[in-house]
Amino acid sequence: FHPLRVRRVVPETAQASSFVLDVPADLRAAFTYEAGQFLTFRVRVGDELHHRCYSMSSAPGVDAELQVTVKRVPGGVVSNWMIDSLGTGDDVEASVPAGVFRLAPGDGDLVAFSAGSGVTPVFSLVKAALATTGRQVRLYYANRDRDAAIFGDELDGLAERHPDRLEVIHHLDVKRGYVEAGAVRAFLRAGSGAGTDAECYVCGPSSFMDVVERTLLAQGVPADRIH
Repeated sequence: FHPLRVRRVVPETAQASSFVLDVPADLRAAFTYEAGQFLTFRVRVGDELHHRCYSMSSAPGVDAELQVTVKRVPGGVVSNWMIDSLGTGDDVEASVPAGVFRLAPGDGDLVAFSAGSGVTPVFSLVKAALATTGRQVRLYYANRDRDAAIFGDELDGLAERHPDRLEVIHHLDVKRGYVEAGAVRAFLRAGSGAGTDAECYVCGPSSFMDVVERTLLAQGVPADRIH
């Protein structure tokens, strides 16, 4: 673990904030990362040490700064402490980047399903794919309502700038209920993402991921292309 200074805090929604971290020159090589990876934070709250993993919402080669995004978890010791107490100029301990939720090699389309804060690593992957590959990208993004959509405006802005490569579909629970298999099938049918060369990325609450993964498999997407 290494101490990193918080350069600034960016409120994203009423329940989520991003933390831009200042990586010292002598640690920059160690903190080189790939889109989709995470940092593990070691935080002392009261008399207890806690460890939590938070994904980068920045993307290497796209964003000049290293940024992670944290959403409150009801009763969550670390997420609430970070959002309520960690401010600009404070130090926080973090491990070097890790994780295998990364862009797979090849040129297959990227089809992503995210819900809530599960959009954080997906946002990084989408930015990296648009900037460093020629892949088509489609994202199905579920939230309770529009105000809860972390990076909702940024994703829509990317879609406007890349109309031929990025499609973002917003699913709002208040209007359509929770995501069910039919919505996943319809999203696949509407694009080319049901092909066997597409790489599918899924991140969100367990119940959401279970529905998406089961549906993808039932639609013939190979298991090794579901991340």
